Amino acid sequence: MKDPKISNIQIRAILVSTIIGIGILSLPNQLATAMDKDGWIPIVLSGLLIIPMIIIINKIFEANPGKDFFMIGNETLGKFFFTIILIIYLTYYIAVCSYISRLLGELIKGFLLPETPIQLIVFLFILSSSYVAVSEINIIARVSYLIYPIVIGFGVLLFLVSLPGSDFTNILPVFQSDLSQLPEGMKVALFSFAGFEVLFFTIPFVEDNRRMTKTSISAIVIVTGLYLVLFLVTLTQFSIQQIKSDPFPLLMIAKLIDLPGFFLQNLDGLVMSIWVAVIFSTFTPLYYSSGKILSKLFKTKTHAIFILILVPVIYFIALRPKSIVELNTLMSSVVNYLSGVVVLIVPIILFVVGRIRGRNKQ
Repeated sequence: MKDPKISNIQIRAILVSTIIGIGILSLPNQLATAMDKDGWIPIVLSGLLIIPMIIIINKIFEANPGKDFFMIGNETLGKFFFTIILIIYLTYYIAVCSYISRLLGELIKGFLLPETPIQLIVFLFILSSSYVAVSEINIIARVSYLIYPIVIGFGVLLFLVSLPGSDFTNILPVFQSDLSQLPEGMKVALFSFAGFEVLFFTIPFVEDNRRMTKTSISAIVIVTGLYLVLFLVTLTQFSIQQIKSDPFPLLMIAKLIDLPGFFLQNLDGLVMSIWVAVIFSTFTPLYYSSGKILSKLFKTKTHAIFILILVPVIYFIALRPKSIVELNTLMSSVVNYLSGVVVLIVPIILFVVGRIRGRNKQ
């Protein structure tokens, strides 16, 4: 079978779509809780921190032309240590998929389908996602490319419809927060950028490697800009105390908006519908990556069987938390700690060890 190919614009679509869905609705609340009105600072700093990581990942593949993530990892770290890293990645992806599917179930039940059992919502979402995740990366890239304009439109829509009632004086004053709170704000913001590590599974299939770094960085710039706009829009609509007290302030903005002439009403339903599409495009690449890792660990020709095996696993873990409070404390903490290893530590280790080995060979 011929290797699937992905265009650079599809790579950008995968990156933006995968990153945006994780925690976007709760991001203003978490940043305001950590750093009040200065929650935009961790967004900018995290975006600037992720860009060097993007460059590092691209440099790893430039130094190993024609090789995929699994070949590079085995050659650089050895089979034993790289297997441990793959298990960490697998645990992280399953945890994120479980967290996403449960959060989606809670919100759909709370805002759209109050009479529908959450077990049914979660199961149908995982099952429908598996239909795409069993495909190869080029199919997932096409789906992401279709949803990509919806992701951008999500932010633009909220910004435009909230303008009539905006109070931009709410943004001021700036730089008033305690710097000791910055690490907590950075932890929240960095998690909201998680998902860019799917580059490990997509770069080997890109058509034009020469523009890969530029394409990846542009995706991070788009995500950073969108996060900034949504956080500042929230500040223009509510006081800082209101943002802290509402776990999903972006949905509250949609509920409060009432445009003259009744042209648009009940925007919360529209926003939720868009968000479901965004979450689907986030969930699918991570789900696919989990199947690929299992396929390599068990040395099978296809990852499709593991996608189906993971359906009950993700479903069971997603429904373990007894409430959304437990979901946002216990499971969110696990995902946060694992994301630090996956998105920061592992790429640096692969890059540094690869450079040392390369110099020793020379």
